[in-house]
Amino acid sequence: MRRVNLVTLLVFVALIVNIGSVFSQNVIDKKQSQSMSFAFPVLPKYGKTPNDLILKGWSVIDSVAGDLNKDNMEDVAMVLEYQDSIKINKEYDYPRILLIAFKNGDHFESKLQHNTLIERKNFIDDDHLYEYDPFASMSILKGVLHINFSWDERGVGGSLEYVIRYQSNDFYLIGATMESGYRADTKTSEFNFSTRKYVYHEIDDETGFGGKYHEYNKKGNLPANALKKLTEVDASYLDRF
Repeated sequence: MRRVNLVTLLVFVALIVNIGSVFSQNVIDKKQSQSMSFAFPVLPKYGKTPNDLILKGWSVIDSVAGDLNKDNMEDVAMVLEYQDSIKINKEYDYPRILLIAFKNGDHFESKLQHNTLIERKNFIDDDHLYEYDPFASMSILKGVLHINFSWDERGVGGSLEYVIRYQSNDFYLIGATMESGYRADTKTSEFNFSTRKYVYHEIDDETGFGGKYHEYNKKGNLPANALKKLTEVDASYLDRF
């Protein structure tokens, strides 16, 4: 009888441990499982309002309105974020979508969905318990969309701006500006993909205390294929220049 009770008890304990392990694993790895099953959705093509183009589980973290196609109607650009983070390697981040929709009569029509352009909020991992969100803002100026990013880590800061224009029935990255620096040391790169020109400007504080500065300027030409449709550009596109 004791042997039967002991075996039964061991099986019961093992079952409880296994259930607890599975439960805790599901809780702990919920975010990790998102990365294995997550796929970007195809957003609706039409909607009475911009909100009709947003699926359940996604929220708007920034939105701007303005005339992007020169028809005197207010179009909209939105950055959407998924409600749950996904785990890639040891880092968690939140998928984001850039959505651009044109006002067309009494409804909105989605004209662009970009899943890899917007830098994501990330760096919440096992070794670094902090959040990092490079996305800063958007604006529409004179019919051109500007998307801004910024970062600051241990005193070394920087910024990035994309300039996007609707032309030839598509969206193109026509320009970009990158800045980085530490104290008085700054580096600025300006790209004009329409004219295929770039300008690089650097200020170097040789003393480190604002005593003696050295300036360096460089101008040059970009490759003939530098002007790209926005759908051909991802967050790492400028790394090649």
